[in-house]
Amino acid sequence: MLSGLKFPFHFDRASLKRDLAAARPEDWAPHYNAGDYGGQWRGAALRSSTGASADLAAGERTAAQFRETPLLGRCPYFREALAGFECPLKGARLLSLAPGSFIREHTDHALDFEDGEIRIHIPIETNPGVEFYVRGERLLLEEGGCYYVNVNLPHRVNNRGERDRVHLVIDAEVNDWVRALFRRGGAEGWHIPRCSLPARGFDEFRAHALATPALADKLPAIPERSQFAPAMLELGRELGFDFTLGDAENGARHPLAWHGDLRGWTPAKVFFRDARPFAEWIFTGDRRFTEPFFGDSLEAALRSPFAAFFRRETPLEDAAVVEALPPAGFLFHVSRCGSTLATQMFAALERTVVVAEAPAIDDVIQARLDRPDLSAAEHVRWLRWIIAALGQRRTGRETHYIVKLDSWHIHDLPLIRAAFPETPWIFLERESAEVEASQERSPGMHGAPGAMDPRILRMKFEDITSLSRQEWRRRVIGGYLQAAEPFRNNFRDNYRDSFRTHPAGLFLNYRDLPGAIWEHAAPHFGLELSADERELMYAAARFDSKQPGIPYKN
Repeated sequence: MLSGLKFPFHFDRASLKRDLAAARPEDWAPHYNAGDYGGQWRGAALRSSTGASADLAAGERTAAQFRETPLLGRCPYFREALAGFECPLKGARLLSLAPGSFIREHTDHALDFEDGEIRIHIPIETNPGVEFYVRGERLLLEEGGCYYVNVNLPHRVNNRGERDRVHLVIDAEVNDWVRALFRRGGAEGWHIPRCSLPARGFDEFRAHALATPALADKLPAIPERSQFAPAMLELGRELGFDFTLGDAENGARHPLAWHGDLRGWTPAKVFFRDARPFAEWIFTGDRRFTEPFFGDSLEAALRSPFAAFFRRETPLEDAAVVEALPPAGFLFHVSRCGSTLATQMFAALERTVVVAEAPAIDDVIQARLDRPDLSAAEHVRWLRWIIAALGQRRTGRETHYIVKLDSWHIHDLPLIRAAFPETPWIFLERESAEVEASQERSPGMHGAPGAMDPRILRMKFEDITSLSRQEWRRRVIGGYLQAAEPFRNNFRDNYRDSFRTHPAGLFLNYRDLPGAIWEHAAPHFGLELSADERELMYAAARFDSKQPGIPYKN
């Protein structure tokens, strides 16, 4: 997606500044998006929907609904500049960012060429301390120049200088003149020049903090998010780093590319850059994952401001060096069959690491969709890496690592068995009609056509519109059961016989929970339970139960 163009127009700097001086104090108003900036960001309209110079709203209006303000009447050069654009003009505003102020990273809506509207910047007053970032790249916008900036992309601004930064910002509708301009710009390479990033900025501070034990211990001890960014700003200045509060806040949105010790760090997701897999890591320290789902555990971890501000990214292969427990067992399920109950019972034991439906595992398993050239051997290697990274010991007392997979991962049982051929697994099942009824009452992603890529469910894109919701659910749930069936032994209820004849796989039924978890699932995963541990499991099974003595099932 095009981030911007430098148009071949140049405006007289002295004339721009002369007209800027015609703006009176009463013409200016604070920018209405108060949450998007720190310090002072204000504007004065040359064209607005009401004709008032203090009306800065761009809105969802057409060009015909905007009209000139009295300010434009006092600014002949601005009027001449606007007349040079042979396209319908909407709003035109002078936007001023005071020294020491910043605009937080944000995105606008429907303000790019493809959406039929463009935003043009003409810098009137700027200085070397102004930093205009689009998608993390710093743009060089010079006084008197004319630039299209795609503000649908993430963008932010710092003014570290001693003077106001003032731009004439114009919104225009795309017509044939604009289209011809963009075609020419693409052919002739009208790229906006880039600037180097400031030295010893926020990313350098983050890398220094992670590599310095005293800081790495001090920062996580700050509990309040409102105190965290100012504390980093003060500490950074003491150490000779140069970044703003806006830079620090922006750091919470972007992980730091930093290698190093991964102990206490947990992969939140896996993504691809130039077809290469990367992992994003969140600091979880020694906290155990006791929440019903791994997403809940990540959300709880990110309440720590250190975890929020110091996310990291590394190539996925870095996960290969993580020291972790080998998985003791995988839990597959048909959904709405007691799998959450089972993992909560296992998580009640202090000697277990339980990971329930981690997005990063799904990212790796589904990598074949984005990388059709992915070899089976490489896919297995990636899966081993991500499973290991999630299985780190947190307290040092853990002995068993249990992984609950998403229900659709039963389709990928051959891949998981290839990666971990000796690891026991369980499939939790339930009557399909009961699962379908539960999904009808409260649909999960896989129970709602179009909520996820149908290929993951072994469905087709045309099924999204050609099937009713009921038929969609029936096929999805039936697909899970069919995928598991070839791995079933000749047994139905005799779990002990199954355990002897097929040590890897075990089928358990919803109707036999919770007792089947401590009687059959635990020994299948190599857990010999003490009487106290059985009591902990039983207590976890009763937690959330609406009727005393009746175990909760999900």
